[in-house]
Amino acid sequence: MKIKLGVSALVLAATTFVSAASAQDAVRVAFVPQIQGIPYYVAMEEGAARAAEEFGVDYIQQGPTSTNASDQLRIFESFVSQGVDVVGVSPVDVETLKPAIAKARAAGVNVITSDADAVGSERQFYVAQAFDQDLGYTILDEMIERTGEDAKIAIISDAPTIASLNAWIAAIQERAKSAYPNVEIVSVDHTDGTAARAFQFATDAMTRNPDLDGIIGIASTTCPGIGQAVEASGKQGQIVTAGFCSPNTVKDYVMSDAMTYSVLWNPADLGYLMVWAAQQVAEGNDFADAPTVPGLDANVSWHSDSNILLLGDPMVFTKENIEQFNF
Repeated sequence: MKIKLGVSALVLAATTFVSAASAQDAVRVAFVPQIQGIPYYVAMEEGAARAAEEFGVDYIQQGPTSTNASDQLRIFESFVSQGVDVVGVSPVDVETLKPAIAKARAAGVNVITSDADAVGSERQFYVAQAFDQDLGYTILDEMIERTGEDAKIAIISDAPTIASLNAWIAAIQERAKSAYPNVEIVSVDHTDGTAARAFQFATDAMTRNPDLDGIIGIASTTCPGIGQAVEASGKQGQIVTAGFCSPNTVKDYVMSDAMTYSVLWNPADLGYLMVWAAQQVAEGNDFADAPTVPGLDANVSWHSDSNILLLGDPMVFTKENIEQFNF
């Protein structure tokens, strides 16, 4: 079951969702992304829906219309009140969600995270796309390969409360310090989740630093704005730009040289893995160290020390391969 609803419609939909699931005796899984409707989460929903059909799971996904922690909290609590078996969430603000996660667990609702974690909460496990360190290292290594080790780089992220994005920034900074000591990170800016704000920060970074070598976007929401800023400045091919962005979000910019490359994973595979994992926890099953997930071609691994179910290694999308992907 795949239904798109606004926050105010969730209560109205609760009876339909619960009764349909009960009639089928299916595991009911809900997921709350950081934001609704962007290509990345659409692809994740498509993968989740495919898994739901494959495994006989009832699935629903709904997020806020902007990266707003309060709106995300209301949606999360609405799903919990419906009595679904598993609620997954990609937190906008971990601290905002911690009490709600604890309350849900006390009520017997399984809570997992995916796409972004809620470290320090009572979530049961995290379905991760790749380790934070691997993502941060990969995107910086790819940039230094193109700019050289004396690069000046600006970083533009989404909301400063999103823990996963902050972890990727920290990994980039740590990698720069340990492996590329001559790299200068000239700025780290946080947007409001809009391309317009990313455009402004990218333009400002290039204006303040005429010798800027690179810009890294730390969320799919930042990539279009960065690409637009490079095009507006006429610096296609002159400045190396990258981001953690879905291929469809940046394909036009990559082909025009306004965006050099993207580092990500397949969000459809992540959604698929999340639904499979949610069914396992709902049914009381444990994970093997290297789980076999029917219908998923990925090197999935279970890390019991941190309760992380890992999809695999990051992927790098460039002009040479980006048209092979559609998400």
